[in-house]
Amino acid sequence: MNRWTAFLSNVCLVAAMAAILPACDRFGDYCQAMMDCEGGNDADVEACVAQAEEAEEHASLWDCDEWFDTLFECTEVESDCDNDHYNVDGDNCDDEQQDYSSCMHSGGYDYD
Repeated sequence: MNRWTAFLSNVCLVAAMAAILPACDRFGDYCQAMMDCEGGNDADVEACVAQAEEAEEHASLWDCDEWFDTLFECTEVESDCDNDHYNVDGDNCDDEQQDYSSCMHSGGYDYD
């Protein structure tokens, strides 16, 4: 394999990885769906992912990871686009939100 062929092969590999990695991002699909609904661009998707990752880190600091995960999973499943707004339908995730909020306000969930 000559240098040019090796170079093109590496470029193709990097491009393939770049296309795959956002799909593997935990928050990427949710943020992309939100921006598709609300008219955002790639920078908005990246900002959304960064905010979600920051919220996840904050929850982790208070030992509220489980409640954050449960709330995010519910939000991801129950959200849809309505009049250019991407939101959870009705009160579908209220219990999950309440559990998460209780944990965050108490400084960590009491498992006893």
